Amino acid sequence: MVINWFPGHMKKTLESLKDMTKKVDGAIYVLDARAPFSCLNPQIDKIIEHKPVLYVVNKIDLINNVQENKIRKIMVSDGKKALFLQGNSTKNKKIIISALEDLLAEKLKSKREKGVEPLIKLMVIGSPNTGKSTIINTLYGEKKAKTSDKAGVTKSNQWVKISDNFAMLDTPGTLWPKLEDQKIAFNLALIGCIKKEVLDEDELGFEYIKFMIQNHKDLLTERYKITDFDAEPIEVYDQILKNCGLLTKGGVIDYTKGAVRVLEDFRSGRIGRICLDL
Repeated sequence: MVINWFPGHMKKTLESLKDMTKKVDGAIYVLDARAPFSCLNPQIDKIIEHKPVLYVVNKIDLINNVQENKIRKIMVSDGKKALFLQGNSTKNKKIIISALEDLLAEKLKSKREKGVEPLIKLMVIGSPNTGKSTIINTLYGEKKAKTSDKAGVTKSNQWVKISDNFAMLDTPGTLWPKLEDQKIAFNLALIGCIKKEVLDEDELGFEYIKFMIQNHKDLLTERYKITDFDAEPIEVYDQILKNCGLLTKGGVIDYTKGAVRVLEDFRSGRIGRICLDL
């Protein structure tokens, strides 16, 4: 299975970001905790390389503390200033604004010394469906930006003032033209960054189970009562779907419903807390 997705609006977004980066003071880069490094877009990284960036590792309720600490250490060693949040928590506004005040302290001080009360402009950027609009709505205090659990919902830029000193531009999520590393593409597909209509979800479900057999047998046992991992992966997958009762009236395994079930078990966190990048 080859995974790729780069519709026309993403090309326009990258072109727009190149122009907007000249007009903003910094960026908030939202990443999904289940695959934070896979969410780093190399083209966006290049666009913002000379701007202050606050990385928000969102959806930390879907990974465990050990995984969070590993991600934190890697980001600190890379010199990145990062917050680890559950995007819709009401506590986040104070935490994010405090971090921005620290990140942009010199610019705030410079403007105030000139007798100007500063308004810092920031872009909110990231891959599709990482929670950018949810972060904005949490900061704004009400539903200002459109949200969804589907990739590619935000199609245009939206400016939102979230305090006396900060205004944010919610930008559409974008990937890059060619996902050459298919492991990264697989991770992005699993966490919902790629529109499901362009995926073969039957095959993605099976590839996901193969990944789980290699890395998280214990979670498969706990969720689906699977104990025999000496069998071929397709046999393990078949047993999972049988245990879930996903059979047609004729007793044939329904792979389409099966893929929907196992992928949703992962995306909802029902299978357990998993970071794909680790």
